[in-house]
Amino acid sequence: MPHRRRQRGLFTLRQALAAGYTRPAVRRRLAAGTWHEVDGRVYQVATGPSVDTRQILLARILAVGGHASGASAAALYGLVPFPRHPTIILRRAAGIRPRGARLTDSLPESDLTMVDGIPATRPARTVIELAATMPLDRFEDVFDGAIVGKLVSMDRLEKRARELEAPNRAGCAVVLALVTDRHPELGRARNEMEAKVLRALDRLGAPRPSVNLPVFLRGERRIVDFAWEEPKVALELDGFVPHSTRRVFDDDRVRRNLFTAEGWRMYHVTKAALERSSREALALVLEALGI
Repeated sequence: MPHRRRQRGLFTLRQALAAGYTRPAVRRRLAAGTWHEVDGRVYQVATGPSVDTRQILLARILAVGGHASGASAAALYGLVPFPRHPTIILRRAAGIRPRGARLTDSLPESDLTMVDGIPATRPARTVIELAATMPLDRFEDVFDGAIVGKLVSMDRLEKRARELEAPNRAGCAVVLALVTDRHPELGRARNEMEAKVLRALDRLGAPRPSVNLPVFLRGERRIVDFAWEEPKVALELDGFVPHSTRRVFDDDRVRRNLFTAEGWRMYHVTKAALERSSREALALVLEALGI
């Protein structure tokens, strides 16, 4: 059956019948164990590879229709782990109430795509759907990860959240609040830890820094993670692996000397220190900024 290749080795009863199998033949194969049922009327040949999370998700979609949404779609984009139970969204139809799927009256084609061969909502709709189901502190990481990972822009998120805003769609209000609260240069952050530093600085009342700012020092172009140009204060996010080679170690010292010679006060923070206590980790930076 040609569908199997496109559908991760899965096929539906309808596809089996279209390929020439009869219902008794399907039942015989299931009874003999040569086929097994992954979801309602969705099958896999028993000699195929073991069923993985993506196949379970696709099987649910093939069984009920619709698209992966919320946590399932976010997992396809690499934002969260796959949930225990697939989250599916589909357009409301008279008399149809499929098990394990959420119905909606608003699901335009512009919100839909294919991810790794699986029908799913696009990133903006996915983030909005997920916002209604996750604790805020965890969702903030997902929100920032989507922006930093260039899956979606804050402008697109804001536009779609305003279009979908309704009393029964709580995710829109959460997304709009975060868009308003976020640093305008969040999209320039290179990873989620840089996004966490921006959040921590905002919450501690620091002036908003420039992010990944090019600075010219005695003819050399250097990039600083976070910079306050007028007081010449700089903050670098350090990780062990990026700074562990001898070449990088030596260059970091040259770089630091250049900044010091030009009157910059440079501070460093690590992921572990930030997660232990952002206030303690950033105390000297706040002091230098007069906070």
